[in-house]
Amino acid sequence: MDGPTYTPEEAEAAARQFFEALASGRDLEHDPSDAIEFARANGLMVLFNEGVRAVFETHLERMPTDLEARWRDLIAGGARSEAFGPLTLQERLDERQVETALVAGRRQRIVNLFVTLVLIVGVAVGASWGWQEFGPGEDRTRGALQFADTDEPADVAAVEGGPPVAEPALSTALSDPVSVLAGDGPVADRVTSAPFVRFPYPPGSIGASLFQYANSGHVALVGPAGFTDDACLRVSVVTEELRPLDTVTHGPCVEVIGRDATVGCIGDTAILLALDIPTGEVALPEGGTGFADAIRLQLVADGAPDYEVLTVRGTIEVDPDSDIVIPRFGGQIGETIMFDTGAGRSGTCTLTGDFPGRP
Repeated sequence: MDGPTYTPEEAEAAARQFFEALASGRDLEHDPSDAIEFARANGLMVLFNEGVRAVFETHLERMPTDLEARWRDLIAGGARSEAFGPLTLQERLDERQVETALVAGRRQRIVNLFVTLVLIVGVAVGASWGWQEFGPGEDRTRGALQFADTDEPADVAAVEGGPPVAEPALSTALSDPVSVLAGDGPVADRVTSAPFVRFPYPPGSIGASLFQYANSGHVALVGPAGFTDDACLRVSVVTEELRPLDTVTHGPCVEVIGRDATVGCIGDTAILLALDIPTGEVALPEGGTGFADAIRLQLVADGAPDYEVLTVRGTIEVDPDSDIVIPRFGGQIGETIMFDTGAGRSGTCTLTGDFPGRP
């Protein structure tokens, strides 16, 4: 979308129109006038994928610098709300005007004293924010997804740890449908709401939770009977900027992305897929580094010939500064295990003895 730079009003209108189209068919509970707050308050960033990102980039390139920076902050995972606010008073206050006003009388002196106090507070807050944002700070050393300490080897059954008990903060449901019509033209113009009958299983029917088993990360998915054979499942370990660190695929998929999943447990209503979840800093292929901060899950439907994209998605993520660890469980090979991801979603599977790294 080549063209002149947007005015702030044109940029707001273009972004608002883009996200209203992206949210087509969804119930939006909030309607703030600011387009960024509109996208954030209604959770529309969950619909963002590489295709949508590429289309929205054409708008970003035409936006004023400050608005472009705010949108890129949100796309990258969000920033402190202070970064979007007005600058503090010290950038607008003229000290000569203050000195002149002090001569005008006692009442004006009291007013100016109050303004000076506000100025001091503003400078302190601004300095604190600037130090937090741009100061050296503490270097981050670990991802948000962390394991409990264990000496168990990675290539044998984890017989200790007890039955699986899901951590609510590390559990979710695949409940966010994303559908894009097939065809040419901008992706934003083709985002739509596909009827649920087009999905093999309805949004919300499959739950997921992270576990540690055989000294490795695994995601357990539970759902309706037969879904472990019929559903195309794709799971990715991603950074806070949604850069994939590991992607596994299982089931009858038209397009296999990443690698075939190692299945540690399988049954009619539950399946356990192994993931490579690094706990420290990782070098990214495109340059720079990142951390394992979230898990993105997808039920991928075959939408041909009507849809280019037809998925139901969910995300597991926690605060990097939290003390939440991925819970362990244990069991013998051949043992039947029950997984309960909450909200009435539970299923059983049998431990296979297949472990990450085993040929």
